[in-house]
Amino acid sequence: MSHHIEGSRNSCALHGALQVFEAIEGTVPVIHSTSGCGVQHYLGGTRLSGGNDPFGSPPVSSTNIREKHVVFGGGSRLREQLKNSVKVVQGDLYAIVTGCSIEMVGDDVPAMAKEGVDQDWPVIYTNTPGFRGDVHQGYQLALRALIEQLPGLRTESVAVQAGQVNILGVIPNQDPFWRGNLQEVARLLEAIGLFPNLLLGDGQDVNSWHQVPGAALNLVLSHWGEQSARLLEERYGTPSISLDGLPVGTAFAALLLQVTEKLGLDPERTNGVIAREEVRLRQQFARLADIYYRTGFQREFALVGESALVVGIGEFLGKNLGLLPRTLVITDNPPESVQKSLAARLGSIVPGFDTKILFSEDRSEIADVVRTGKAGIVLGSSLEEDVAQDLGVPFLAVSFPLFNRIILERGYAGYGGAAALLEDVGSVILADSLIHSV
Repeated sequence: MSHHIEGSRNSCALHGALQVFEAIEGTVPVIHSTSGCGVQHYLGGTRLSGGNDPFGSPPVSSTNIREKHVVFGGGSRLREQLKNSVKVVQGDLYAIVTGCSIEMVGDDVPAMAKEGVDQDWPVIYTNTPGFRGDVHQGYQLALRALIEQLPGLRTESVAVQAGQVNILGVIPNQDPFWRGNLQEVARLLEAIGLFPNLLLGDGQDVNSWHQVPGAALNLVLSHWGEQSARLLEERYGTPSISLDGLPVGTAFAALLLQVTEKLGLDPERTNGVIAREEVRLRQQFARLADIYYRTGFQREFALVGESALVVGIGEFLGKNLGLLPRTLVITDNPPESVQKSLAARLGSIVPGFDTKILFSEDRSEIADVVRTGKAGIVLGSSLEEDVAQDLGVPFLAVSFPLFNRIILERGYAGYGGAAALLEDVGSVILADSLIHSV
């Protein structure tokens, strides 16, 4: 019996690639597909990522192919649109992404891109039909296109820039807190003397990608950055450190120590940074103590989101804040081998506690398992708010799709993210306790 996914939250490969290119200043995406692909990217992605409004993003060009192009091919239409885009929109890079209909027709997109390159236009392309994968595969395809095709990116042996670290594995908008998370990672790496190359987000442009080959290390913050890290190691010999998720709070200390050892940094400086950050975090825990005991913080929780988020937040709530992980749902469809390692890790957050772990993007299935678990607080996407209301428990929106919060620079990674998470979780629990005390 077939099963139809209800309320998938992982979109398609074209949208994942678009989210990457839109996060690189000076890059103009060119959609080679029907007009609906761009509209769905806006309605089903951009508008559901915590207020990441497109008006601050670069203009997106589109061939808007029609029935005749599907029948006879749309190569000439792409040629025309690319020419007009270069003429009208000034950019440092023009990135072609393709949709399902054009891929089924079989347009020779590489040839069209080469025509642009032959005219000295900075053009790259990536084939991103929805049937090739979801937003996560689109992220991987976009990074591969940048690494393999970016004009001027060096392929010969390059000199390593001491202390430069490329950050991989954070998908813009699919993680609504991506800007804040990257900024906190950068802050802490800079504190121990490194030079983080964030690659995506405010101030990150095509030149940031030209610096990629000279990195001393690639830091991979989710499974979805590992493919790109392997490619960079093959091309430039750059080593990498891969994490299952964003380290939140004291978990960041282990990362800083690992990076310090890998790059031969001064351990005294790193230990000093860790000591300073952890004193500050302990002070924040102390300020929370009265409300923690008065409102009954120690309760079972359900957490729904991408694997990197569930690992980071789940371990912080369980190991640092004393909450109990009743239901953990991973929504980004990692490979089976990765699922096994994640399940083992998440199942040991609180040894001996019976934690239900589910890998699913199906809204109905997720709602059923969260409802059955009867947790005392639900953290997830806006789709899980109704379940929390049914259970009569507090709810905090922390994952995509997120349409009832505005996220500008807030993040949950690192020590700063731990403080933000304490504020947010504490606020919804406090509000709930006040309601029930009336």
